[in-house]
Amino acid sequence: MSRVKTSSNQILLFPQSAADVCAAPDVDSDQNTPTPFVPPPGSSVVLCGTYRKDPDGLRKTFNLLRDSGFSILSPSNAFIETEKDGFVYMRHESTQTPNQIEGRHLDAILKAEFVWLFAPGGYVGPTGALEVGFAHANGIPVYSDTHLSDTTIREFVEVVDSPSTVQDRFLKHAVLPPSPAVKSFQNYYRRAAVQRGYAKEDAKDCLMLMVEEVGELAKALRKSLKITRHGPKIINQEGLELADVFLYVVHMANILRIDLPSVVQEKELLNIKKFIHGK
Repeated sequence: MSRVKTSSNQILLFPQSAADVCAAPDVDSDQNTPTPFVPPPGSSVVLCGTYRKDPDGLRKTFNLLRDSGFSILSPSNAFIETEKDGFVYMRHESTQTPNQIEGRHLDAILKAEFVWLFAPGGYVGPTGALEVGFAHANGIPVYSDTHLSDTTIREFVEVVDSPSTVQDRFLKHAVLPPSPAVKSFQNYYRRAAVQRGYAKEDAKDCLMLMVEEVGELAKALRKSLKITRHGPKIINQEGLELADVFLYVVHMANILRIDLPSVVQEKELLNIKKFIHGK
């Protein structure tokens, strides 16, 4: 469990994983219905970096994040249980494989608002470098309070005074929203369009097909919500229909030669400005 300080300096406990955070109910006294607890902006973090070089420093950093009110999505603790073939196992991890542990850690990075890099003496290490690259590729900002030795990795990590500085930036909307990690899929679908024979479709053709798929999505949702007057019951297809709409959005972006991640990020920045200024 992690702790978050409220404006009245009370301590709220909430579960470790992002999924559990969303599931943790809070009772609305007026409606008497459970509502999910929403942690403060910039409070979910993953602690990355070397776990071997300075175990005491790692534990101190973990405790600093926890005691400052951050929800540490991974690792679950900072107590090294054993080491085998250069891989460090934390407490309660010795029965799992390195692939399982690292896979769960990378999944936690995708759910976190930012990564805090522990780099004693500026050292990152191969696993830390992998995690920094993974976070950067998925638009998750990486911060540290240490200047890094590696000139390449240094470009992907911002040095700040403390984790509290990062949270303050989130509260002030000073952190860029991530660009959607769909660039590789957009490139893949450009090749798929050629292979399937519809690379020469124009924007009008694509739009008509997209609208048709939106109609199919509406039909699937209607059936899912049982808003129907006739016809046999059909297995819910809303997920597949939504996927079709997404594919046509990607295809349209390719037709118009639009970098989809960049424009989505740009549009979200405009949305944030509207939210802040009320315009």
